[in-house]
Amino acid sequence: MATAPIRHGIVVGVDGSDGSFSAAHWAASAARIFGEPLHLVNVLPDAPSATGRSREEFAKLLQADSERLLERARRAALDGRADVEVECSSRPGPPAKTLVELSNTARLLVVGRTTTGELRSMFAGSDVVRVANHARCPVVAWRGEDDHEEVDTRPVVVGVDGSALSTAAIEHAFEFASFLGVPLIAVHAWTEQSTLRGYDESARFVDWSTYAQQKAADLAESLAGWRERYPDVEVRPELERRGAMVALIERSVDAQLVAVGSHGRSTIASALLGSTGQGLLHHSRCPVLICRQ
Repeated sequence: MATAPIRHGIVVGVDGSDGSFSAAHWAASAARIFGEPLHLVNVLPDAPSATGRSREEFAKLLQADSERLLERARRAALDGRADVEVECSSRPGPPAKTLVELSNTARLLVVGRTTTGELRSMFAGSDVVRVANHARCPVVAWRGEDDHEEVDTRPVVVGVDGSALSTAAIEHAFEFASFLGVPLIAVHAWTEQSTLRGYDESARFVDWSTYAQQKAADLAESLAGWRERYPDVEVRPELERRGAMVALIERSVDAQLVAVGSHGRSTIASALLGSTGQGLLHHSRCPVLICRQ
């Protein structure tokens, strides 16, 4: 019988961008809290087939440049402290494929912000979106400003919709909130359009107050087991009568982390169906935790 892999370590994809160095610093602060080692990874580009130097010499230059980049990332991650075990490695590409492979045994995978426009990433994809959609462990896409480079005392926010993917997000959000000793804000958003599958005159005859009470009961049921498992976590359930993406982006302003589930859809499907997770990757004001089953 197949057994689940032992998940160990926090893996960070480093590409030389400012966002990836900020992601490394955030990951180091999380590694301290979780007691996990940190693995900084740079994916090497392919050496061009025709250059003035031999392919082997060019590969050596790429390796040397990668090692310098990883050393810079290591310094940015630790910021003068030496209380986290750090491993640095250069790997062959392509980047998304390599990071997804590493996610098979990692506890957490951290990447910098996506630099691809939202519409373009829906159709053409971006490394961050591909990794978030296909990784086998939770993924943190670092977003925010300098005040989000370390875990802190701000709350963790999780989107709850009653699905199995939402349950995965709830589980990891509770885990983070417990380790960090911070409150958890659980948000369930709904609209008349999504409820009636099309807004029309029938909406005038619906008792929305009764419906909201049922939604509140559903939210409480989704959280009940996890509250028992993590009694130390202060939970704040909140209902929103509007779109989930807008509600979560608004709360990201005052949060340190927003957690959502990912369907792992193809680029075409995500473009046609929309994705709260993908919207957060582009517009959240704090790091985003993407969870899959």
